[in-house]
Amino acid sequence: MEEKNKSKSNNYNNINSPILNYYSHFINQSYSHNNSTNFNLYNQTNYNHRRISKFAYENKKIHQISIINEQAKESNQEDNKNNNLIKKEKNNLNIESENNNLEKETNNPNSIKIKSLKPEDLIPTKIKGRTILRINPLFYKNESYEFLSSNLYILLKDQLACKYLQEKLDTDTVKAIYYFYPSLLQNLLLLIKDSFANYFIQKICYYLNEEQIDKILEIIRPEILDISSDNHGTRAIQGIMNTLQTKKLRNSFFDIIKPIFINLIYDLNGIHIIYKFINEFPEFLNATNNIIADNCVNLGTHKRGCFFVQNYLMMLIGNHNNHYNFIIEKLLNICLILITDKVGNYLVQFLLTLGNKGIISCIVNKIINNISYYCKLKYSNFAIEKLISCATFKDKNRIIAKISSPEILTELIFNEQGNYIIIKALIDSNDEQKNCIFNFINNLEEKIRHFPHGENFLNRINTIKNSLNKYSKYKNIDENKK
Repeated sequence: MEEKNKSKSNNYNNINSPILNYYSHFINQSYSHNNSTNFNLYNQTNYNHRRISKFAYENKKIHQISIINEQAKESNQEDNKNNNLIKKEKNNLNIESENNNLEKETNNPNSIKIKSLKPEDLIPTKIKGRTILRINPLFYKNESYEFLSSNLYILLKDQLACKYLQEKLDTDTVKAIYYFYPSLLQNLLLLIKDSFANYFIQKICYYLNEEQIDKILEIIRPEILDISSDNHGTRAIQGIMNTLQTKKLRNSFFDIIKPIFINLIYDLNGIHIIYKFINEFPEFLNATNNIIADNCVNLGTHKRGCFFVQNYLMMLIGNHNNHYNFIIEKLLNICLILITDKVGNYLVQFLLTLGNKGIISCIVNKIINNISYYCKLKYSNFAIEKLISCATFKDKNRIIAKISSPEILTELIFNEQGNYIIIKALIDSNDEQKNCIFNFINNLEEKIRHFPHGENFLNRINTIKNSLNKYSKYKNIDENKK
């Protein structure tokens, strides 16, 4: 027993002992002397102390709760008094407002009460499986123009109400414009991009004079790019363009479009405004031609810009030869930039398909000295294939003679992109050039097979040989028959 007690005392006195660390708040000096009575007394005093503290805490908590309840009762009484005073004040205000309204009605016999839209005035309708809330026609039909103009923004957002207001423009134009036009200007930028309101804007512009349309253009000016790029806004702008009949309005519209002319070409919806402008505003053709000529590189290397330039050239052919030749010269000057571009090479191919010998020979002269470089590039490779097929007899012989030289042939055979040009040259070359290329490839056949694309290249060469042999056999048979 004594040995066990010694071991216990050693554990308690050890600083690193986990027992000492965890139960240190229970341990007293009496443990060292092995006095169990002190331990029991210590536990009893702690227990009594805890009971007393708990009882005092509960009494204190009950006292605090009673104080809080008394304060809440007093605050509720004060709130009730304040609410009664507020109700009395509201009743007095309502009485005063009713009296003021009665006085106004008596003084102004033409005064009109304006209704406000309520949930009861909306009707659920099904369109293509969807339920859409629409304004009840009884809410706005047979109402005064003052009422319609004050609720114009809400009514134009509804399809049936918008049609009703358009009918008003047709039946009673002078009065409708007098009331609708000022309220339309307040919310023009919000309504012009709406799916229904844009039709009302297009219609009202037919009945407006020059000054009124000019105000609309001034409001649209800062947001013209945002409106034109919208699906509904671009239709509204095109409708407004139909009403621009005077020089002043046309000049002001061109001033609005000029800074964002190229941005509209890049946009899917804005490009329709440019096409309409070119077709219906021919007096600005010189200015538009200069803008396009100055931005040929940017347009030619952009996806939508490339297609626009092609369509623009087709529009100029025959009617405007001077403008057409001016753009062609600009494109030929930047031909080497376009031919290496992902998009621009399609524009070079388009120029080749026009069938103009002067354009083809100009492109050949620019490429012929560095033809091996352009044959090895991914995008210019396609343009050179098109050039070989579209070139005249002289230009074609020049290109193939340059390609069939030993130095260029070795570069193109061992290049992944260049070997396609050799196959194209074999198809369009004469017999002497073909034999020269075939002999050169046979000498390098072992080396070609070690390259990743070598076997495919040799298989295509063999197919060309077999097709030529078959053609020569049939040709000999026909000659013998004759």
